[in-house]
Amino acid sequence: MPGAATAESRDVATLYAGFLVAAAIVAAIVYGLATFAIVRYRGGPADPLPVQRRGNLRLEGVWTAIPILTVLVLFAGTLVVLNRVDARAQAPATQIHVQAFRWGWSFTYPNDGLSVSGIGDPGPEIVVPTGQAIRLTITSADVVHSFYVPLFLFKRDAIPGRENTYEFTVTDAGTYRGQCAEFCGIYHSRMPFAIRAVSPAEYQAWVTAQPRTP
Repeated sequence: MPGAATAESRDVATLYAGFLVAAAIVAAIVYGLATFAIVRYRGGPADPLPVQRRGNLRLEGVWTAIPILTVLVLFAGTLVVLNRVDARAQAPATQIHVQAFRWGWSFTYPNDGLSVSGIGDPGPEIVVPTGQAIRLTITSADVVHSFYVPLFLFKRDAIPGRENTYEFTVTDAGTYRGQCAEFCGIYHSRMPFAIRAVSPAEYQAWVTAQPRTP
């Protein structure tokens, strides 16, 4: 699993781990009991047919209830994580409008009068502060694209004529590579971008040093 770089992605990673543990336990029980039964009670061609027994309602109730409870617990955990990931801060520290196009990205900071755009490799790089909520408003100028950062464990589609929002809080400073994750045409693979997370003080210095969009 890739490392989780945001508060939201850590919740997602915890959920993934829970699903993995549940799957491992179920596999161990199923394969363990099946192997035990095959080895312990194996018979030869000359062995008589084993004694046939009626079903045990109590046992059947237990093996029906346990999977149901497991699914309900996983479902509840999924709802909790989805609510956290889709939560919206009343006043995000930074707002960025993201527009995908063939074959690049345009990032606009409406509250600061900044704009960053680029095409091809290595693509544009935007800067965000760590430890603060960042709100992205994502759309597309032509066809469906997808804003995806692997270390964020999340993505949002960029759809023409529609705005999708996404909030994240980067916990650790660093540069996180992203890519369009929706096949959008011949140069789909040439739509990378990067998010550089810095301390709030460094972010303010970067904002001050950038040329303003006319």
